[in-house]
Amino acid sequence: MSRSSSFPRWGVSVALAGSVALLLAMLATLGLAPRAGAAFTISQCQGSDVLGRGASFAQGAHGAWEVPFRNIACGGSGPDIQYDPAGSGAGINGMKERTPTSPRFGGTDDPLNATQKNEIQVGTPAEGDEGLIHQVPIAVGAVAPLVNFPNNCDVSLLPEAARTPEQNLDSDANQDKVVRVRFTKAQYEAIWAQGATTGGTAPYVNWDDVFPALEADADCGVPVIRVVRFDNSGTTFAFKDYLGKINGGRGWTTTFQEGTNGNREWPGAEFGSGGQCGGTAGPGKAEDSADHLTSACANNAENLTQKLIETDGSIGYADIATARGKGLAIEPEKGDNDTYWTQIQNGNDAFTEPTQDPNGFRSDGSTGANCANTEFSGIPATTLDDWSKASGTNSKVGYGICTMTYAMLFDDNADAFGVSALEEERARTVKDYFTFVVSSEGQNLLTAKDYVGLPSAIRTISQAGVAAIDWQKGEGGSENPPPTGGDNKPPVTNPPPVVVPPSNSFAVTKKAISSKTGKATISLKLPGAGKVVMVGKAKAGKKTIKVGQVTLNAAKAGTYNLTLTPSGAAKKQLKKTGSLKVNLQITFTPTGGSAKTAKAAVTLKLK
Repeated sequence: MSRSSSFPRWGVSVALAGSVALLLAMLATLGLAPRAGAAFTISQCQGSDVLGRGASFAQGAHGAWEVPFRNIACGGSGPDIQYDPAGSGAGINGMKERTPTSPRFGGTDDPLNATQKNEIQVGTPAEGDEGLIHQVPIAVGAVAPLVNFPNNCDVSLLPEAARTPEQNLDSDANQDKVVRVRFTKAQYEAIWAQGATTGGTAPYVNWDDVFPALEADADCGVPVIRVVRFDNSGTTFAFKDYLGKINGGRGWTTTFQEGTNGNREWPGAEFGSGGQCGGTAGPGKAEDSADHLTSACANNAENLTQKLIETDGSIGYADIATARGKGLAIEPEKGDNDTYWTQIQNGNDAFTEPTQDPNGFRSDGSTGANCANTEFSGIPATTLDDWSKASGTNSKVGYGICTMTYAMLFDDNADAFGVSALEEERARTVKDYFTFVVSSEGQNLLTAKDYVGLPSAIRTISQAGVAAIDWQKGEGGSENPPPTGGDNKPPVTNPPPVVVPPSNSFAVTKKAISSKTGKATISLKLPGAGKVVMVGKAKAGKKTIKVGQVTLNAAKAGTYNLTLTPSGAAKKQLKKTGSLKVNLQITFTPTGGSAKTAKAAVTLKLK
């Protein structure tokens, strides 16, 4: 595809002048107008096609953005964006790769913890491909509780509090009304915790255990089968975050979120191979009759939803867009449908729909997640900071399980993938695409795909993060802006610059020791100018000795080496034992910003 300009070529017709002005104003609003001082040598929308991989939760959102980015923001001649919805785990692992075919941006709904972030930033230590990573919130969506109510079980036996209000499926007053089961928080958490040995008992196993009124119908006396994601999933992260808010002693966000198998572990179910998924290890190894838990043995929410549809008496969870796409929105002509998403209680214990439309469980209902007023907690100052505590679950306003989905973007792709014309083109596309994604125009496209846009304060953080992304940031240079003037085109007005708070996020990228001298060299990747103080301490018997202290004043962003020379006491201990484990406390204070401290460890050796 030939791309001679980042803007479409318009004729000189006076009749088109208004349209041209409107389009150029829109491009300026989107942030695709040229910025002085950037390091890219190619103009906006002149990059190459780019692959992204990650959260299936974000699939619909990227579907809303891809074509408008190319046709509107880039005037019909922009690059293509391909998004592989392989799951948050695959997205995080993909960002650790540094190959010609690996994704250039990732997606996750499970914010990176410190270990994951450092693994991405370090890359392959011996290759010098470390790079800072931004976590950029891009959309908000709802995780819907899915239900496949037991076949032939009389729903009318449910007590009134356990049923959604009866509603007609269409305007026909004689139409059969639809009734959906719903659970209190305590009931819901206890069902998902079947077989748990900590945090209290989980008495609910069968449907008529949950609702004793169902005992009058023998068809209701079947187990509640839990259908879960096969892969490590950001949707599961948000779902367990909600369950953890209901019962903090169960271990939802620790035991069943942060273990060896990530969030693929569930109470009362064995993870492993040789079971339902054959030779592939997965959750729910035992038969459904034993652990009442199953998976589709395949990644992403679509497969979970399909497994739920095929499993009578089951419950599950998925984003609304996926659930709607798999037919869980009830069709008016099929009033006897017993597979649907239902309501849950929010932070005020009010039963709420996951959709903005109270009739959104219908196939003819309005779209959009009921998360427009969600109260998010744990929000950091910048996209380079720690987002692992960010949460939108159990909000007192709106729906109870709202979550953000994130893009993982390198601050400078030249650091991670090397310097070449192709890599610059890919980096240019990544910046341009996500500039559009977090613009007001990009955010306004989300409701039609069952999401909502970011809260304004969070969107400001996202826009600042995307604005900071550049190419060869330490090398200077500037963009070549597209030509302006002529052909009745008015000059482009640059948007006001976004003020980005100085980031204090840094990464330990390498550790090296010398057994001849006993010294250690610690490599740090810094986001900008500032002061670093590294203090090393160690245990010598019952005493704590100071091994050494190193101070560095960095003039700009980059990788710096700090050499720790052992003190006399430390060297004496080294000569005695041959090795000494040193605990490091590293504090970085960016110029004009606040300090941040991280801990690391290194083992000194001396021959």
